[in-house]
Amino acid sequence: MSGPYEVLGIDPSADAAAVRARYLELVRAFPPEQSPEKFSEIRAAYDQLQDPVAVWKNRLFDEKSMDSVASLAAELQPRFRRQRLPTSLLLSLVRS
Repeated sequence: MSGPYEVLGIDPSADAAAVRARYLELVRAFPPEQSPEKFSEIRAAYDQLQDPVAVWKNRLFDEKSMDSVASLAAELQPRFRRQRLPTSLLLSLVRS
């Protein structure tokens, strides 16, 4: 089974705007009326990338080395300082 980034054909470092642009491009290329299986695969991948909990879990637990985990932590630190995380997000990470 391919991951959502492979299904959409984008780099894992792509931002939300790039993910949405690629999704819309693929939906135009594979409309549900003509390619229902491909459309559902594209839609599922896009939905998975829209779930913030799933995105952070994938980025954290799919990393291959401690260097990449350290770089992820360095990237997240300024973001977390600027905003508060919803309690539900934190609890869902702890429960998993």
